[in-house]
Amino acid sequence: MPILALLLAALPPLSLPAQSRTLENGLVVIVSPDHSAPGVAMDLRYHVGSKDEDPGRTGFAHLFEHLMFMGARHVPYPKFDTLMEAAGGTNNASTGNDVTHYYEAGPANLLETFLWMEADRLATLGQEMTQEKLETQRKIVLNERRQSYENRPYGLARLAMEEHLFPEGHPYHWPVIGSARDLEAAQLADVTGFFARWYVPRNVILAIVGDVEPDAAFAAAKKYLEWIPGPPAPPRKSVAAVPVLREERLQMTDKVELPRLLVAWQSPPRSQPADADCDLLSFILARGKASRLYERLVHHDEIAAEVGAEQDSRELQSEFQIDVLARPGHTTAELLAALDDELKRIAREGPTQAEVDSARTRIYTDTARALEGLVPRATRLTTYQLDYGTPDGLQRDLGRYEAATPGSVRDAAARLLQTPRVIIEVKPEAKR
Repeated sequence: MPILALLLAALPPLSLPAQSRTLENGLVVIVSPDHSAPGVAMDLRYHVGSKDEDPGRTGFAHLFEHLMFMGARHVPYPKFDTLMEAAGGTNNASTGNDVTHYYEAGPANLLETFLWMEADRLATLGQEMTQEKLETQRKIVLNERRQSYENRPYGLARLAMEEHLFPEGHPYHWPVIGSARDLEAAQLADVTGFFARWYVPRNVILAIVGDVEPDAAFAAAKKYLEWIPGPPAPPRKSVAAVPVLREERLQMTDKVELPRLLVAWQSPPRSQPADADCDLLSFILARGKASRLYERLVHHDEIAAEVGAEQDSRELQSEFQIDVLARPGHTTAELLAALDDELKRIAREGPTQAEVDSARTRIYTDTARALEGLVPRATRLTTYQLDYGTPDGLQRDLGRYEAATPGSVRDAAARLLQTPRVIIEVKPEAKR
């Protein structure tokens, strides 16, 4: 047996024990006690992201993430932060294509404070929304869009990739941050309507992790959250696949020093078996200095300064992307030729067993490292509940990688590379 396979077999099994209950209003509560950690973390996952928006009304999920910190009835702005931080707690949030989640962490005696504050937001924020709050956060989000995309090197290319990889009619066609035009057009009634539809108990999963007793944690969640009315879960749009029909190649210029090549394919949805194969493929191709594309493009050919690959796993359809930055004096055409040569080789021959074992070991150790933190544990539990219908999904998740073989990764690569792709070449603007 190869050494890496022996090492993987010798690694201790990971575990993430948890219990779950559903409140009468439909809100799912998960508790995972760990008395070795002197603290508690919570993750509130709302099953709404940019994919649930409507054309012409994009960016609402992310905008509402910002609005959730503008204060509700009993915790007006800026007390959500000041009350928590004064007691040693922290909080943050993030929005993606599929979900929005809010999380807190701090001393274990803050659990009821966390629950009270989140209950206040869920129950009253829609009623407390004002035009002034909307205007404040609209300006912040528009500025974030400028900083993250419009004025960032290569940022517009990343926006263009979403638009072209997921054609019009697909709910991933627009970016999470939305379009500037839609954000500027948003009205107060649009925002309150979005909240009323998606921010309901049946669309929420709560995970509590850390130095807590399960019965006490469930009782606290029931006390603060079960009284909130639980209307039916929001209906979801029926979404048909919208594939890329032919290879698309875009050329862009930017205020940058070096050319950059972005190549992407639609790939299998999150938590499906082939999703894990594509994840392993990304490690084998371009995750680390021992990867194939790094060895070929950076070390051997010396035409690239850096190279990366990622399987961006999503609920409806994932994105497999390769990103290469050219060295001075080299072109995107050179990068693409070498890249295609390596892709054809792995689709034809597949990876070695050692490469699969190495990628699998890195995923296992990355998972183990992530589970050291309370917030990552809480977010993983809510993810498993959403994906599998149970928080007990760690072994099922890791099992997808354990079941992969060089043959299954080769087949995933071959299927991926047979589908049309989007190529974006970014070249430096001509110097005046």
